[in-house]
Amino acid sequence: MKKTLLIAAAALVAGVVSSQAQVYSANIVGYVNTALPAGQLQLIANPLNNGTNTANDLLGSLPNKSTVQIWNGTGFTGYTKSATGFAGNPGIPVGSGFFVQSASNYTNTFVGNVVPAPGGNTATNGLPAGSLALVGSILPISGNFNDVGTNSFNLNSSLPNKSTVQLWNGSGFTGYTKSATGFAGNPAYTAGQGFFIQSASAANWVQTLQ
Repeated sequence: MKKTLLIAAAALVAGVVSSQAQVYSANIVGYVNTALPAGQLQLIANPLNNGTNTANDLLGSLPNKSTVQIWNGTGFTGYTKSATGFAGNPGIPVGSGFFVQSASNYTNTFVGNVVPAPGGNTATNGLPAGSLALVGSILPISGNFNDVGTNSFNLNSSLPNKSTVQLWNGSGFTGYTKSATGFAGNPAYTAGQGFFIQSASAANWVQTLQ
């Protein structure tokens, strides 16, 4: 899954605070390009707040007959793109993951504001105890799972030990378990990537933007 974070002209005045993570100051409008090869299931996530965060606003330009699978807590609810959009127009909040299968080669562009909202510099994804949650980084950044600190993934410091993460490999999932030293192998992630988390106890995944 090739996903590249690009920032619009308005973002350039903020400056880069981390050349590796590619995170920018709050209240900046930017975009994330996500390549979707024809017919391949891709597990992605909404990395930016576009104001409505609905399927038709985020994915309305997908080719007709493309499908989206949204996690409902125990399974997936499917939606198919038609000439009038996605029936039911489900919401896809920032930091939530979902499967998409494009009917033809396509690059989807997410456009919106970098979270957090005005008045704060933290963003939180609540994780229930023992249940699978399909999520993604609330900040549109790239790096590794064990990254911690401001402008980083920060999952390692937020998750309890013995929590698990499932990363999509194109045909199935590769699992990683959180230990006292972090995730073995320190897998990489990209802006707009989705994945499953099963937290050992209720936790808040907190990311801080400087």
